[in-house]
Amino acid sequence: MAAARRESVERAMRILPIVRPQETRYTRDSAFSYTCHACSRCCHDKIIHLNPYEVARLAQNRGVGTSEFLTQYTDAAGTALKRVEEGACVFLTAEGCTVHADRPLVCRIYPLGRHVTAQGEEWFSELAPHPQTEGGYGTAGTVEQYLTTQGAAPYIQAVDRYLDVLGRMAAVLQTCMGEELETCREAQRTVDDLVKGVNPDVPAWLDMDRVVREYCHAKGLAVPDDPVQRMELHIHALDEWLNMDR
Repeated sequence: MAAARRESVERAMRILPIVRPQETRYTRDSAFSYTCHACSRCCHDKIIHLNPYEVARLAQNRGVGTSEFLTQYTDAAGTALKRVEEGACVFLTAEGCTVHADRPLVCRIYPLGRHVTAQGEEWFSELAPHPQTEGGYGTAGTVEQYLTTQGAAPYIQAVDRYLDVLGRMAAVLQTCMGEELETCREAQRTVDDLVKGVNPDVPAWLDMDRVVREYCHAKGLAVPDDPVQRMELHIHALDEWLNMDR
């Protein structure tokens, strides 16, 4: 039973990568500029991690629901985009990125990587470029200006919101290791609900459309079309889910 509980914990917590800090740190005020010339070399041999908001944006772009998107276009338990045999992103074609308007945060702010410490300190690193990159690097602006031009704000907010959810989820999962058997069983039921979805390889809580649809049905609400509004309901539903019977 302990082994099954650990597996449930691991599956429920799969959403964000573990990032090793790098030496160079930028703040939002740091001098930085980058001009993409669409060489597409950065679209190969990378793991593009996703959160539920990014999945919802991409699913809407493709004209499918998040359940179908997670099954068709993701790996790593629904937390990363698939790659084709050549190592390219599944959405890269000869004409370029087919989902560019709704690209995930890691693509949006490339060649920067964003990091947040346990104390909430935000910093940015610069990723090593492809040896044949055609991108233009410079210091004509700031990191803040670059984030603005890339429309990163709602994506950054989504990352931070889901990090908060993970923190609350971790607290519930810790209860699974408690000493009282009944409390442990209650926590285990919550974990099972969060994990078991339509796709056995994808934790149910990552499937925004499913969670929001069930929540709205239970509350007599209309399901919103806007991904930001759906994210708000998704997080609210998860909070209620985590607090159930506590």
